[in-house]
Amino acid sequence: MAYLRSIIDTTQHFCLALAQTAAWDQADPDECGFALQIDEPSGRPVVLRVSGDLDVVTAPLLGACLDEVVLRGRSVVVDLLPTGFVGCAALSVLAAAGNRLRDQRSRLTVAAPGDLRRIIVAVGIDAVQCFASVAEAFAAAHPTGAGSVVNRVPPLPMLDRTIPPRRRPVAVRRPAQPVG
Repeated sequence: MAYLRSIIDTTQHFCLALAQTAAWDQADPDECGFALQIDEPSGRPVVLRVSGDLDVVTAPLLGACLDEVVLRGRSVVVDLLPTGFVGCAALSVLAAAGNRLRDQRSRLTVAAPGDLRRIIVAVGIDAVQCFASVAEAFAAAHPTGAGSVVNRVPPLPMLDRTIPPRRRPVAVRRPAQPVG
């Protein structure tokens, strides 16, 4: 298994990263079945394909990869379709990375099963866009490409009824009373 490792700029950040991955070092990789594949097409969003369980042990690995993507300022697609379990720790990692990427005008999109998409929406992680397929998530993460999701959304139908113009309230001035 390979994963991106971000540049650690402070001693505190380095110790925190080691503490978060210590649980992974003690876990049996064959037992959890976790795998993370990374595709980095040039000029396109990074694609992280996750399989197995994303829990408190494996979420820091996803977080390390997303930290690297944030440092590079690229958009990212996270494929969660083959995952068996996605815990709160992984949702927290996605939310934090989504907010940082949005601040950099990049995007974090997720391809996830329907139940997980509903959970992400219900929890209120608004910096993460969810889609049913990797292709849709990739197109949304790279909107300048041909066939982007933005270009394929049909316009809303116009209503047949006419809407009367809004009337603005008119301020009424009373004539000034002569003093005296």
